[in-house]
Amino acid sequence: MLEFWLRVKDKLNYQDITQRDLAEKINESYNTLQSWINRDRLPNAEQAVKIANALNTSVEFLVNGKSSNRKTDHSKTVKLLEEAIENLQKEMQ
Repeated sequence: MLEFWLRVKDKLNYQDITQRDLAEKINESYNTLQSWINRDRLPNAEQAVKIANALNTSVEFLVNGKSSNRKTDHSKTVKLLEEAIENLQKEMQ
């Protein structure tokens, strides 16, 4: 089996998502997804992006097992958390 599909299956197991759920998320039939997997056929680029997005990962990871070296900007999340903490502190006073 292609490493791509092994990584997809690992992600599905880790996230407790079924292949049927994945097929629905990427707007493909379950039979089509099964055909790709069973025949070791790589999806086209558009389908690979849909699969990666549905699994909250990158195409790069699914293809070669490596994540991008790009750093994620968490500043928006940090700001929201800081605001939530401030609001809780105000409520507690």
